[in-house]
Amino acid sequence: MGLLREDMTLARRFLGSPFALDNVWGQVARNAPIRERPPVQADLPVSDESKRVMAFATKEADQLSSNKINGGHLFLGLLREEKCLAAKVLNERGIRLDASRASLVQMPHDDSATEDFVWEKASLPEVVELQTRIRFIKSRVEDAVANRDFAKAREYSDDERKERDKLYLVCQQHSLPDWLHS
Repeated sequence: MGLLREDMTLARRFLGSPFALDNVWGQVARNAPIRERPPVQADLPVSDESKRVMAFATKEADQLSSNKINGGHLFLGLLREEKCLAAKVLNERGIRLDASRASLVQMPHDDSATEDFVWEKASLPEVVELQTRIRFIKSRVEDAVANRDFAKAREYSDDERKERDKLYLVCQQHSLPDWLHS
């Protein structure tokens, strides 16, 4: 219920109003088992039930292609742990897993924006190899020009053009036009 209190969007969507939280919270407080309070500085123990809820939340995030687990995923995780008090209280109020999942899919979230996929140079060794070869040939052209060996400079320049053409084709094949100038 703390989850719903933290995320008012979830509370409004599934309980109809944030004020319904007080009724739900009272119901949970009346039915929750009494547990010994841990010392203030101690690590809080996590029940097996809570561990399962977190595992379910992780699976829900994966199913919805989310980069991180958010309140909605935790909410679905609670509903999947059918024997927990929170799920029982929510089910009594007509909140069901499948309908909640369908509703959450419609909600915009941080991961809903499309991300641009960026190739790592290391993932395309062919591109790195061609770029290295072009830099080497370019240095040979510069040396030939410095030595006034224009025939060699032209020959190296032709080699550089051929390698750039290969690089262009590889970049087009992988949709990487901005690597052409590397």
